[in-house]
Amino acid sequence: MRWLPLLALIAVSLITACDTKTAAPPPSPAPTPVAPPPPVATQTPEFFPGRTQMRADGTLAAFFRRLAALEATKSGRLDILQLGDSHTAGGALSGRLRDDLQGRFGALGPGFMVPGEPFPGSQRPDVTVTTSGKWQYYDSLMGPQQSWGLSGFVARSRSPGASMSLSTKDADGFDTVTLDVVHQIGGGDLVVTIDNVVVQSIPTHGVAGQVEIVTIRAKSGHVLKLSAHDAKPVDLIGWSFERNRGGIVFDSAGVVGARITVINRWDPAIVAEELRNRDPALVILAFGTNEGFDRDLDMAAYGEAFTAITRSIRQTLPNAAVLIVGSPDGQMLPKACHPQAAVKQCGEAAPPPGKCAWYTPTNLVPLRDLQRKIAEREGIAFWDWSQVMEPVCGIDRWVRATPPLARDDHIHLTRAGYERSADNLFGWLMDQYQLFKQGKPALTY
Repeated sequence: MRWLPLLALIAVSLITACDTKTAAPPPSPAPTPVAPPPPVATQTPEFFPGRTQMRADGTLAAFFRRLAALEATKSGRLDILQLGDSHTAGGALSGRLRDDLQGRFGALGPGFMVPGEPFPGSQRPDVTVTTSGKWQYYDSLMGPQQSWGLSGFVARSRSPGASMSLSTKDADGFDTVTLDVVHQIGGGDLVVTIDNVVVQSIPTHGVAGQVEIVTIRAKSGHVLKLSAHDAKPVDLIGWSFERNRGGIVFDSAGVVGARITVINRWDPAIVAEELRNRDPALVILAFGTNEGFDRDLDMAAYGEAFTAITRSIRQTLPNAAVLIVGSPDGQMLPKACHPQAAVKQCGEAAPPPGKCAWYTPTNLVPLRDLQRKIAEREGIAFWDWSQVMEPVCGIDRWVRATPPLARDDHIHLTRAGYERSADNLFGWLMDQYQLFKQGKPALTY
């Protein structure tokens, strides 16, 4: 388990002067007819609480204390980090939750994100990212071993002058840019331009696998451009954008198809240094869909891995809270069934042989229950995403809603579905926060 030594690694992480930080490299779903769904409300939907076991004096308390301080003083920086699978990678869920939180407590900008355009749908609504020249992306789910960090991706320039640019849609722009660059033998220089002015050139030749976190100050910058100086490769694993004011910065990164165990492929020294740099008050882990669709999943082994990873995060970030987001409802078809042939029925159990109907994967609910039990045992907050939907064939009802709240694959949601989910999660968090401020026991579902 590569995450277990993170706490020790943080203690020995190297920090250099002039806003630059360096970490040492590590060692060499019988079918039941479903009635038409009810009309979809256009306003924020009724709050459907997730089932959780938490106390006002634990679990989310560390996060709420810092949130209360921010609310009282209107100053300071509070970071939230969300890691997950495609539900996170698409950006609609985390983006809406970001808007909800920043709308109440103050906005510090886009935050940390995956660099460049590593996969279709990676564009976020609050920024515009463009690339030119050749870039190669390595994802931590399937790619060959690389120096991966929190984003789960490495972006590598493959042509002279290859560039990537980010422009913020916020009129106030950004005041601080942070670039997570990985050194390599024969690495090239990364030229940094802000609003058409070259502000810095970062050499990346050096000890292979060593991360350098470079912070660049800019007053109300709007467009950042990063360019490879020549044909020598440059590796970038993350970038972030913030403003100098009080409020919340919401970081998010997701790997399509990932399970929580993808974290074990990430470089522990790099992850430790990035976590130290970001200093999140809350870490949201939104994994479970891909695991729940695995018919052969070893639940015992998964439980052990899940527990070890959550413990390591808490050890690495002793002053942060962790929130587990249980997977939403999802459904699948029998192997030989084409989606267009599926009858307009769904069920909790697999249909009889020869019938093509949507059903809940065998391990999806048990896996979500396992996550809940681990969260209760470990004193970690848990929010059941599936409770936002109807209890039976929820995802199917969302697919057939008007407008649709879920996509035809019965796995992913539409933007409206993700936004409804995020609003419910935000409402749940604020309910818990209000009870915390009143010194009352948190709600138990």
